Amino acid sequence: MKTYRHQVLRNLKFGTLPTFMAAQRKKNELLVENGLTPYAVYAPAFGGLHHMVLEASFESMAAFEAEHLATKKIKGMAGLNAEQLECTIPGTAQDNLQRLGLEA
Repeated sequence: MKTYRHQVLRNLKFGTLPTFMAAQRKKNELLVENGLTPYAVYAPAFGGLHHMVLEASFESMAAFEAEHLATKKIKGMAGLNAEQLECTIPGTAQDNLQRLGLEA
């Protein structure tokens, strides 16, 4: 089965981890309340604690796109995104969408 993994990569400014994580907890609550996929949060094994990865899996590109559009309609989500970006070192924000389960 093919799945799509969305990764949100952020390098945080020193001392902003609590603010970033509080915003992500609120975002995940809003996602779940709206029947959408919450994101797991972790720091990679190599790198500093300021390297953060948010990750969620979707069954198809269409499912990702539908949830992405639905997320934009949730009241308060844009403010939480802005709050997290304030915690992020400028120029380090990245997003990846990877297709998993490739067949030869």
